[in-house]
Amino acid sequence: HISVDPMGRHSHGCAGHSMDLPRSRLLPECPLTAAAQLELSAEMIKALRNGGAHLDFRTREGMTALHKAVRCRNHAALLTLLDLGASPDYKDSRGLTPLYHSAMVGGDPYCCELLLHDYARLGCVDENGWQEIHQQACRYGHVQHLEHLLFYGADMTAQNASGNTALHICALYNQ
Repeated sequence: HISVDPMGRHSHGCAGHSMDLPRSRLLPECPLTAAAQLELSAEMIKALRNGGAHLDFRTREGMTALHKAVRCRNHAALLTLLDLGASPDYKDSRGLTPLYHSAMVGGDPYCCELLLHDYARLGCVDENGWQEIHQQACRYGHVQHLEHLLFYGADMTAQNASGNTALHICALYNQ
């Protein structure tokens, strides 16, 4: 449970213990983005949606529930959100899509595949001109992510702001 005292502090109860946190330390989450980060949350996500939750609501950091599910590698929540009609192409405050975050965090490539299967647009460009294919998939050696990106049409000749292609990045980072 969460309660607020007159001083504006939030008290989080957990197994008989409480912890006072100043308001500034709280994460900027809404119920749907919080649920997207939990395991086995599909029914909770559906209940929140049926209760009026906006699927593409953004937190203060600009992330949607899809961004949060991808960053937690929660493919069950991701699939539920996509099935309910969440957009795979909304960008966060940095202009990055859930697909870009999937390539960035690596892990289970199923999230990447789900987004691509749901027609997520390829070619999101970050502040350095890097795209999904060479920014993270090649830099960090996420081979299965790279295979999915290429299968769905990622441009291997795309260059970042420095003029490097995905192959240049692979060579630079010994991938």
